Amino acid sequence: MVTSYAQRDAAVSQIGAGMAGGVSATVLGYGDPVPTPGGFIMRPGAEPIQETVMAPEPITVDDVSAVLSGLTPEDQTLLAIDMLAIGVYDDIDYMFDDNNQIDQQYFVQQVNKAAGLAATSAEYGLDTDFLNVLLRNSDRTPEELTALFAEKKAEAQSGGGRVINYIDPVALVDAAKKATSSVTGRMATAEESQAFVKMIHGLQASGAPGISVGARAEAFAREQAPEEAKAMDYANAAGVLMQALGMRGR
Repeated sequence: MVTSYAQRDAAVSQIGAGMAGGVSATVLGYGDPVPTPGGFIMRPGAEPIQETVMAPEPITVDDVSAVLSGLTPEDQTLLAIDMLAIGVYDDIDYMFDDNNQIDQQYFVQQVNKAAGLAATSAEYGLDTDFLNVLLRNSDRTPEELTALFAEKKAEAQSGGGRVINYIDPVALVDAAKKATSSVTGRMATAEESQAFVKMIHGLQASGAPGISVGARAEAFAREQAPEEAKAMDYANAAGVLMQALGMRGR
């Protein structure tokens, strides 16, 4: 446990070096389009000209570290509550130490966890809240976060608290791809995968019990592409019939 402001500040200063395994160039997401060097235009008898194209600006660990290193103790608390709100913190009781200060060891762990989830989301083209929270671009105001924490704390003290441990987006994307392949014969698109992740996380946030990811993924795939699913069902049924008749391909 961190027991002094000096220790707290020293711990926070380590975030930049320790975040996401220390890989400063790790891409955690993308920002607005910015001018970016493109390919070269070849011109007969003249020097080639390099094009300038508009491309989303990569946001790396270094960018997030720059934001986090300037946080005040109050800002750290708001970030911790924001991470609690999106399911990064596992337990509200671990947020503060015995001196009622942010537990820095656990705080840094959860920042790293959020960074990892953001990087995974970026890799699979998913639009999640992890990066926005780390960049302090949350839609929740300080007043709303304070009220949210008070509500969560009251729930925990009354025994009715519920911290949402969201299912890993990578696992959900994999489930969507496998189900779509089985149901339609093709892989799920990035848009379909993202919609499935949002649906499952929404069910978790609503408190839906016993979520079967596999069953939900298959039902979702059928809803997204009903005609393709029917065609695949027909093809599968025809294949079974041919096997029963001894007409398997050779």
